[in-house]
Amino acid sequence: MTDRANSSLNPPAGAGPSRSGVTLSASQLEQIRRLVAVGRASSVDEYVAAAVAERLERDRSLSELQDLFERKGHAPSAEHLAWAREKLGIDGKDGEANT
Repeated sequence: MTDRANSSLNPPAGAGPSRSGVTLSASQLEQIRRLVAVGRASSVDEYVAAAVAERLERDRSLSELQDLFERKGHAPSAEHLAWAREKLGIDGKDGEANT
């Protein structure tokens, strides 16, 4: 993805939405347009915004969890991580969901 916006990374509190150019592959864009056509999203913009919001929340949660482990001075065991990945349906190191 390419962000071509010339705006600040931290807009003022309460600021409305801002625009940014995002580059998607033709295949990704076509898939999103199909989802919009069948009513799974109201628009391409809405779909991308929801996907970004979900990823930001996941990254925030992971950072919070990492901070907690650092404060406690230890990390979960490999067994605990394997259990969590299984329960969450996540593959190995890349953190992508199983399909």
